[in-house]
Amino acid sequence: METRRKREMGKTAKVSWIFLLLLVLLKITTPSSAQDSITASAPNPAALSYRTRPANLTVAVGEPAEFRCGVPKASPNITFTIYGVHGNYSLTCPYGHVEKIPQALYGSCDMTEEESVAVWTLKGTSFSDNGASFICQQSNNPNATAATLHVYDDGTSYATLIGCVIGGFFGTLLVAGLSFLMLRRSETLQKCFWGRETEDDLNTMVTKE
Repeated sequence: METRRKREMGKTAKVSWIFLLLLVLLKITTPSSAQDSITASAPNPAALSYRTRPANLTVAVGEPAEFRCGVPKASPNITFTIYGVHGNYSLTCPYGHVEKIPQALYGSCDMTEEESVAVWTLKGTSFSDNGASFICQQSNNPNATAATLHVYDDGTSYATLIGCVIGGFFGTLLVAGLSFLMLRRSETLQKCFWGRETEDDLNTMVTKE
């Protein structure tokens, strides 16, 4: 009986030691596999960069303006947002999703062999666009890049305003002159405006004679 007990105890001890060894091996191998998966899923640092950065732009009022932002094709997801007086609008590339925007603003995406590009285009700038900010954010990139739009008056607007005022003044004089000439030449119009006064004057003259 004692011999059987010793044998059973020895077998139990061997099983427990084998079980402990398996647990140790699992603990050793599990972290390494997790590290491998993290390394495989981590983005390439070289891909988290900006190939084309939006640049500050200064234009005269009424002129178009264009802002571009590009990232490597290996990490192509970017969000290009404009912050202006009329609201904030975002362009997501390369999917080409654009929020509802005014007609004067146009957003587009372009994919080249090496670069994913987002483009904001203002077809005609106004003074209210002065100071608008364009911020580009690449997915998984903690850093963003930005640019500002500056709009100035080159005197064209004042010249246009003065020209409109002068043109309107001379146009009014021209219409008044033509109306006066037509009134003098047209007998029907003369009768409408001066017919009764002329008849009264003639009757007065005949009566006096």
